[in-house]
Amino acid sequence: MPAGLRTVPAGLGLSPARLAGVCPHAARRRTTQLVRISSSGDAALRSVDRAESFHTEVEALMAALPAEALPLEETLEQLKEQATPAPDSPLGRFWRFYNNALERHPVAVKSATSFVGFLLGDVLAQTIVGADFDVARTLRLVLFGMFMDGPVGHVWYTVLDRNVFPEDPRSNKAVVVKMLLDQLLWAPVFSCVFFTFIHLLQGHPENILPAIQSKLVPMMIANYAVWPIAHIINFKFVPPQQRILYINCCQIAWSAYLSNLSSVRLRSTHGHF
Repeated sequence: MPAGLRTVPAGLGLSPARLAGVCPHAARRRTTQLVRISSSGDAALRSVDRAESFHTEVEALMAALPAEALPLEETLEQLKEQATPAPDSPLGRFWRFYNNALERHPVAVKSATSFVGFLLGDVLAQTIVGADFDVARTLRLVLFGMFMDGPVGHVWYTVLDRNVFPEDPRSNKAVVVKMLLDQLLWAPVFSCVFFTFIHLLQGHPENILPAIQSKLVPMMIANYAVWPIAHIINFKFVPPQQRILYINCCQIAWSAYLSNLSSVRLRSTHGHF
């Protein structure tokens, strides 16, 4: 009997005696096929074992995780708690004082916040430009922030929060609608208010209309590159009472960004929100 026939795997239903009646070449081919089938079966069993082992590892990892994932709001609250200064630290005491004052006198505190925001923004912008410091320009901007941006912004955002999906103010549809209203309606209107206020303080009311005609479109183009994203964050994550503070923090970076373009561009676009 050929040696190959003696190696037929057991349990395959063909004995060497049975294979003896088959031609040698056919027997060899049949034996080879059976051996391959047996090898494939062993590989399949090993794959099943590996899959079961992987499944066991996954179950162990899942058991180590919390039973339920935290909702987005709870996650944000935890991040807020972690970012809040320690109550006994100087920054923590100031933050507590600021929020208490904001609750008692929202308009006055937001006006003061805009005053500081415009002051820091313009000082930073003029410092980066490197030209002679223009005190009169800074004074005009901080007056605009204190008397227009703070109080008028307070009214505007209060109107949005009370009238645009107040039942679910942080939903995606509420955030998008608020952002569109702010950028398509409020931004161009308030930019015109800005030009009017600044040129009146300069004592040149005749320059109001030419300034709007020449600078409004470039201002809007620069505005739409930054502020839609900033306001999506604003309406999605920032508490309503902190909106003016958040916007003035963005204003500082905005002023620095504009100052890097050119001093001429800065003077024509600074202060828009």
